[in-house]
Amino acid sequence: MSKAEKILDFAMKMELEARDFYLDSIQRVSRAETRSLLATLAEWERGHYEFLKKQRASVSSTGKWGAEAPLPDEVAGGAGIVNSKTKGAGTDPPLGETSSDFSVLRMALAIETDFSKFYGNAAENIADPKGKEILLMLSGWEEGHQAHIDEQYRSLHREFMDEMGFEPF
Repeated sequence: MSKAEKILDFAMKMELEARDFYLDSIQRVSRAETRSLLATLAEWERGHYEFLKKQRASVSSTGKWGAEAPLPDEVAGGAGIVNSKTKGAGTDPPLGETSSDFSVLRMALAIETDFSKFYGNAAENIADPKGKEILLMLSGWEEGHQAHIDEQYRSLHREFMDEMGFEPF
């Protein structure tokens, strides 16, 4: 098995595990906007898996990486989730009941940070220019996920600080 195939196999497993984490976490969070972000992240990870699966098939059958994927619609979708937040919704629980949201968002941020680093490191350690390009593109996608999660976390944190009148963390 080639280095590229090993990278792609590992990446596909990571993407599926992340998708499963996001789907499982939807049931553990309290806020509607956190659930929405997690559902979107799960869908993005499924899309990454499908993209990687096509790359794996191409590398296995031809020894070459597939055509570059267009930039996904992730940026607009994630920005819409984060930007639509307006101090919570009327049905959201009080912020004191959202500790699970904070924890899940911190874990999601760690996952996406690890993914970005993995793809970046893999790109540095592969000779094929097309493979390097695709892995760097994937790293960029994961950095975009990080930004959306971080903004959601910061927004929730700001709300909590406003409600509590001090900065707890």
